[in-house]
Amino acid sequence: MSEGKAHFYCGIVAVIWGLGFIAVDQALLSFSCFDILLIRFLGSSILAWLLIIKDIKKIHIKTVKKGVINGTFLFIAYALQTYAQTLTSVSNNAFLSASGVVMVPYFCYLVFKKKPNTIQILSSCLCLIGIAILTSSKMSFQVGDILALGCAIFFAIHLVSLQYTCVLEDSRVINAVQLLTSAILSIPCTLFFSRTPTDISLMSIMSCLYIVVFATFLCFFLQTKAQQAASASSCSVILSTESLFAVIFSVILLNESIHIHLLVGGLLILLSVILVQTSSLKIVINKVMKKE
Repeated sequence: MSEGKAHFYCGIVAVIWGLGFIAVDQALLSFSCFDILLIRFLGSSILAWLLIIKDIKKIHIKTVKKGVINGTFLFIAYALQTYAQTLTSVSNNAFLSASGVVMVPYFCYLVFKKKPNTIQILSSCLCLIGIAILTSSKMSFQVGDILALGCAIFFAIHLVSLQYTCVLEDSRVINAVQLLTSAILSIPCTLFFSRTPTDISLMSIMSCLYIVVFATFLCFFLQTKAQQAASASSCSVILSTESLFAVIFSVILLNESIHIHLLVGGLLILLSVILVQTSSLKIVINKVMKKE
């Protein structure tokens, strides 16, 4: 897979995750946040394992261990984000969770000993500033902000972990194992913190189906596959545009008004993505020039 195609996959994921914010909001009308956590990971892991059911006997223990590591990081990130949502505002949670985009290049340096280039640093900073402006109209400090920041750290770690563990591995297997690991780790949270739903609406059920099939199973399948060809730093910038798409879908579906912060923040986020794509294009051109 080319790096350009990998970035395209990440773009699809960002759009789906953006709409996923609306789906989660509707699902929360009937289910608790930890119910949704278990539903999304248990349902998506079943789909992921059905995809590789014919190859189960061929799965190596080393691949399973890598998937478990990824799944643990993924669960911690989502658990912190989900619980933080009960203690802070949606805007704060969205901004702080997405702030991991700045951390990824430096985590990559610690793991791969490869310094982030100027464009990677600039694009990640521009993206963070754009997200900050995008959510600035409702920003206020809450206790849950610390949990949201912890979520950002583990999302960044998960991105780097995927890049490290997916080399020469079947991305389908890695994805299936990480989703199952997250599902298993979600069970105690559901048992201790969830509440029994009293009124389950059809909209909440449809929203859960979207979260399971598209926002989790499909998205992590595409992300895992994409990170076999593209760096965690570039993927993180594109994936973080979910905040932009979330606002766009809120305007379209929930009739929220358009403000100047939406236009300015969205422009900076799009500029950061263009920088990532420009950087990738330069790398391809340099490789072609060397071959010639």
